Amino acid sequence: MLHSLLSSVSFWKWCVGLLMCSVQVTAVQFCSERESVDITNGKMIETGVVEYNGVLYNPTQYFQDGNIRRGCICLVRQCIYVCQSTNLTRDELTVLNVNVSETYGDGTHMVNMATNDQYHLIMQEPDCAGDWLALQQDEAIITSTGELKLGEFVYSYSQFCMLPKDEMNDYFASFCEPEISDLSHNIYAVGFLVSLPFLVITFIVYAVIPELQNLPGMSVMCYVAALAVSYLLLALGRMDFYDYQSFMCRISAYTLYFTLMASFFWLNIMSFDIYWTFGGSRGRTTERRKFLYYSLYAWGVPVLFLSLVIIFDHTELISYNLRPNVGEEGCFLKEEKLTQFLYMYLPLLSLVTANIYFFAITAIRIYQAEKANVGMMTGNSRRHTKYEKDRMRFGLYLRLFTIMGVTWSLEIISWLVTEPKTPPSWVAYALDVSNCLAGIVIFFLFVWKQRVKKLLLQRFSRAIGSSETDYKSNNAGSVQSTDLTHSKSSMNQSFKCI
Repeated sequence: MLHSLLSSVSFWKWCVGLLMCSVQVTAVQFCSERESVDITNGKMIETGVVEYNGVLYNPTQYFQDGNIRRGCICLVRQCIYVCQSTNLTRDELTVLNVNVSETYGDGTHMVNMATNDQYHLIMQEPDCAGDWLALQQDEAIITSTGELKLGEFVYSYSQFCMLPKDEMNDYFASFCEPEISDLSHNIYAVGFLVSLPFLVITFIVYAVIPELQNLPGMSVMCYVAALAVSYLLLALGRMDFYDYQSFMCRISAYTLYFTLMASFFWLNIMSFDIYWTFGGSRGRTTERRKFLYYSLYAWGVPVLFLSLVIIFDHTELISYNLRPNVGEEGCFLKEEKLTQFLYMYLPLLSLVTANIYFFAITAIRIYQAEKANVGMMTGNSRRHTKYEKDRMRFGLYLRLFTIMGVTWSLEIISWLVTEPKTPPSWVAYALDVSNCLAGIVIFFLFVWKQRVKKLLLQRFSRAIGSSETDYKSNNAGSVQSTDLTHSKSSMNQSFKCI
């Protein structure tokens, strides 16, 4: 068993190394090529800051593409796409009048974006997975942050474009209306819904069996509960259950972000708990208090992350391009690589790395303990039994993390190599489907075991036996009551005769 544990640890070290290399290769490209400009000839005015054409780029706003240094202009200026401009260069476009308002203001004023330094015009059509719908000039109102405001809906700069003036000197805007649904969304929804009952059954089994409600069992219940809610919300989102940019869509998105983060952190708790168990640090902390500390961490940190997301979404603390923009392009985070990396995949990658560390150290400790304490534990049956239980729990957690960690890690790699707003490859589909069906694997890991089956049989046998005992007791009491009544009646008759 030790050989297999050490092999698993070596495998995970290789995986995290591959992840780190993937992040180093890909994550440094902070924007796409179309949303960048060549600043190779820019001037380095101070440590890490490049100045080009009067625009300053800090180290997080440019990257190296071979021999070319590319600056992410959309992280510095507000980008506006210009459609139907194949025969028009940027220098030739001198007038682009647009109605501009404050983000939540009512008043508007005309701005010539072609000459305003606040804006950068991209003479291309942005990607659109749906249909382009045209707006008249008076219908196109752009906020000060570069969003298109259309009634209650708000479209980011990558979801609309401006059209140069026509023969009548009118300016138009066109926005992307996303497709309502597609086959892949339905497949994902079915996968989540198939997996959901297995997660619910796992939670119920652990809730009705007192012997499983120890610290590891309660951690499993919290993990499964967070994952079940996440799967339900993901299924509803994939089925387009909510209206586009509706209030319920945003509430669902914030809730989904919290529950997904909570599931990541509870898996991290289980990894840490087994590390702590074999670490020799016992102390006097009871399981109840330790579970309280674990809950504060595994629920509290996601609450903190969610609070930051909400604050960033509704304030001007950070630039628009770095905001999560929850619910704007769908019922989750904005579909931009940098945004998803900062708010989703960076915490996930950090937790996966921490879990690998915990399991690696635990495996080494088990190996060293078995070499040093075989003779000591042989004479102490109680200590040997506890050690075997802890080691079995380590193997169970390691299998869970291997299954969940591999799928999440491969999804990180898939996310790194897939461009946003483009159809994913069949490999990405396969990885997503495997994630959808993870609830089935969790059920067989934690419920479909001989010990749990035996405890379930004992639990229901006791319940049935208790019901039969109560039934017999009630019948016996009824018979006894009848006999007493009959006896009292006879005595009364006797007294009457006297």
